[in-house]
Amino acid sequence: MIRCILGLANFGRATFWRLVLALCGGRMGRGCRIQAGVRLACGRGRPIILGRGVWLMRGVVLSTSETGRIEVEDNVYIGEYGVVTSNALVHIGRNAIIAPHADLVDFNHGFDDLSRTVLAQPRDAAPIRIGRDAWLGAGVKVLRGVTIGDQAVVGAGAVVTRDVPARAVAVGVPARVVRERGKPVPPAAPPA
Repeated sequence: MIRCILGLANFGRATFWRLVLALCGGRMGRGCRIQAGVRLACGRGRPIILGRGVWLMRGVVLSTSETGRIEVEDNVYIGEYGVVTSNALVHIGRNAIIAPHADLVDFNHGFDDLSRTVLAQPRDAAPIRIGRDAWLGAGVKVLRGVTIGDQAVVGAGAVVTRDVPARAVAVGVPARVVRERGKPVPPAAPPA
């Protein structure tokens, strides 16, 4: 009974957001799961496109402004309170996992002109691309112009300011590549 009620609630949310996205030039594929508290903020000419089987967990926010566009391919999971904000393009490849509290922001505000507020200064935007089957850990921050390659892993709390190659494992602030997936981990050096 509870499962049936939850299924109906998801159907209602998905139907509502499918209509909102369509009105803005976006779309939502079949089988998407949209939990309560999700916000999809878009407008005509700045669409959000969701593939099939996308999971958006509680509190996720996808937002486009100016000329922004968000494209999420099939079977992507975005964890609780994840935020994706676009003034250019954010593209997330199929089967990617984005853990809770991750932020992807493809623009930055200018701030050098002290006679104007930061909000009134120009924004510098550049696309973010997340490859297929990539995994971004909890609290990861991905900044403008970054590409994270197919099957790459970014460790929890990392701040990604430069590209991460396919199959790489990157950690830290700023994120740096520490190894490649599928290859043995080098043994630790013996203590001196």
